[in-house]
Amino acid sequence: MQATLAELTAQSIAAALREAPEAMRARRALVCGGGAYNQDLMRRLAAALPGVPVDTTDRCGIAPEHVEGAAFAWLAHCYLSGQAGNVPAVTGAAHPVPLGALYPGRIGRSHT
Repeated sequence: MQATLAELTAQSIAAALREAPEAMRARRALVCGGGAYNQDLMRRLAAALPGVPVDTTDRCGIAPEHVEGAAFAWLAHCYLSGQAGNVPAVTGAAHPVPLGALYPGRIGRSHT
């Protein structure tokens, strides 16, 4: 069962990458999250993507378990600086916009 799920995951990722528009085709695949530590999944993904080097984001200097936090920090930075956080060609949005919202808390008040 686990081997089947690992193969399904690898084949699903590979299919999504193959279906990307030509300009966005993967020249390499960087894996993050828990899957990056699953050697079986990494091997299956490499087999499903012949000619595409498969590695973890560690290769770029960011631990696989830190990518999600870094992404949210980047989105927060974009929002606070008024920069778009989306890419319409990828998301299908009508135009680029800052994403998110800011809800300041009350400073100096006890919450007890």
